[in-house]
Amino acid sequence: MTLVGARRAYLVYLGEEAAGNFCFMMVITAAGLFMIQVARLDALQLVLVGTTLELSAFLFEIPTGVLADTVSRRLSVIIGTALIGVGLMVWGAWPLFGTILIGQVLWGIGATFTSGATQAWISDETGNLGTGQIYLRAAQWGWAAGALGIIASVPIAAAWGLQAPILVGGFGSLVTAAVLVFVMPERHWSPAPRAGRSVMRAMGDTMRNGIGTIRVFPALLTILAISFVAGAGSEAFDRLRELHILSNFALPDAPELPAIAWFALINLVSLLASVGAVQAAKRRIDTESHIGAAKTLLVLHVTLIGLVVVFALAVSFEMAALSYLLTRVVRRVALPIASAWINLGLTSDVRATVHSLNAQADALGQIAGGPLLGWLALAAASTRPAMLAVAIILAPSLYLYLRTIRLHGRDLIVDEVA
Repeated sequence: MTLVGARRAYLVYLGEEAAGNFCFMMVITAAGLFMIQVARLDALQLVLVGTTLELSAFLFEIPTGVLADTVSRRLSVIIGTALIGVGLMVWGAWPLFGTILIGQVLWGIGATFTSGATQAWISDETGNLGTGQIYLRAAQWGWAAGALGIIASVPIAAAWGLQAPILVGGFGSLVTAAVLVFVMPERHWSPAPRAGRSVMRAMGDTMRNGIGTIRVFPALLTILAISFVAGAGSEAFDRLRELHILSNFALPDAPELPAIAWFALINLVSLLASVGAVQAAKRRIDTESHIGAAKTLLVLHVTLIGLVVVFALAVSFEMAALSYLLTRVVRRVALPIASAWINLGLTSDVRATVHSLNAQADALGQIAGGPLLGWLALAAASTRPAMLAVAIILAPSLYLYLRTIRLHGRDLIVDEVA
């Protein structure tokens, strides 16, 4: 491995994360309002949109993760990025519940091709050196680019409607996939020798090895349980947050500013704050330590639960906006730390598969919790009970963090691999 090759892969990774976040934040800033104000979806339908996305991820996460470990991480990332683009364009093309669901299916399948494969690819191409710091730096680049996407969404939506940022974001993903075809290297990984096995047999063996790795290391089982709990709570929060604000509070009196401008402002401030928070985390947190990552994530999740309660019970737009903003900061800071935590001690041949298993645990949690809380919001004719339920559902994650710290007060995964 050469430093030049590793640096090229590092720069491609940063660029891919930046482009993906630019498109995603442009889409997500307009998507909720598009579904509420243009497609006229109710609370349950909003959550079912997310459930469809996560069900697609649940069904395809493991096969695509195993494909990345047995065929090509590069190919998996390119296919996934292209499918995300197609899904986003279908989503924004027509304000109909059915076509929005089709877009979610395509987006969800595309996301399974990239999740795990991207992290595994950069880890191999850079020699697994300082991977946690690479994840944190990529998060910063992604969020800075995401800020530009948020800013761009406002004039685009004002000029051509709320569906326009979704369509532009989808087209941007397709362009990103095309560029990756020419610039994305894959020089330091090759599929394990199949020794006469078929591709399907090799994929099955990789799948079993990935599950075996999780069974051997109890900390990985805890990580998957935490992902399930987090998914069960996050789905309703993510799908109902705009509806919660629009239905319970009056936006500040500024007729010249459309609703999307206020949500864009909240998202923009949260992104900029996230960049600073992650920079502070890079200096103070040892992302190469199992116990250090677990303690940090425990503090972040205690803070998150408190903020969700404040958001649910807020009595003014300012209070709701601030708590919503801070929840996004905390979750964004936690994401790269969690990626680094699960990556500790994994071998190259199962890395993408284990990341995919973790993503599948999150998707299963969202499938289990999302519709129930959407129904609760619809039945109560209010989003407040559903938001309080989110905080209750997230609470068991605290026990899981405390348990892994108490039982495994050392770098368990790294020690056992050694």
